[in-house]
Amino acid sequence: MATDSDKYNIKTVARCFQILDFASESSGPISIQDVCTALDTNSNMAFRLLASLQNSGYMSKDPYTGLYTISLKTLKLSRSALQSQEIRKVTMPYLELLWNQFPKANVNMAVFYNGEVLMLDRIDTQSTPRTYFTPGRQLPFHCSALGKVLTSELSEAELDQIIKEKGLPKYTEKTITDPVAFKQELAKVRSEGVARDRNEFIDGDNCSAVPVRGRDGRVIAGISVSALTSNMSVEEIEGAIPRLKDTASKISYMMGYTTQPVM
Repeated sequence: MATDSDKYNIKTVARCFQILDFASESSGPISIQDVCTALDTNSNMAFRLLASLQNSGYMSKDPYTGLYTISLKTLKLSRSALQSQEIRKVTMPYLELLWNQFPKANVNMAVFYNGEVLMLDRIDTQSTPRTYFTPGRQLPFHCSALGKVLTSELSEAELDQIIKEKGLPKYTEKTITDPVAFKQELAKVRSEGVARDRNEFIDGDNCSAVPVRGRDGRVIAGISVSALTSNMSVEEIEGAIPRLKDTASKISYMMGYTTQPVM
């Protein structure tokens, strides 16, 4: 049955956005045939859609290979999206205060959006100033501390769907790849109010994350402290958890959560 929103849906426009989604998830440039397969359409329509995106400046075409890539113009959209996130404006001062207490660590903030764990902010350790964990980077939901915290209160059906779609790929010898063990891990996260990644995502890297809650009590973000063992020991990362929880409590209060933080 058609809904009210269906009446206003322009199929061609929707397909253009599908192409952008497909291109953003691809590991390299895409071809007309790739679009034909992804959208189940013919080559003429795929060419017209790609040409429209190219003319609008959101995709670029290599004149030698004929392949298409997302253009830098999309960075304007991502920058605007990040700037419009109220939680970033609230969170950053608290993250800076937390980082001042643990300058050997990285301080991070992420959200769960459309089935993905997305980094929104990161303050790098003084020891390793260069990072590839830039805003917008996706993190695995099952072996990163932020991913665990952000999925810890999903329903059983939602969690099963994510596991079915994405699987539980192995990153290190410590990565949890069994669904039952992963659900047990999330139960522990809910019980303790903190998620841990101990060499599960990256060898030699440890991270602890806690939830930030919104007005209705739901988890709206996660913040974490992470560091290579060469910068901070596991014991030091564990020791940062009380401060991490205190910071999350204050941010949650500023986001409308009714529990007054301890001052």
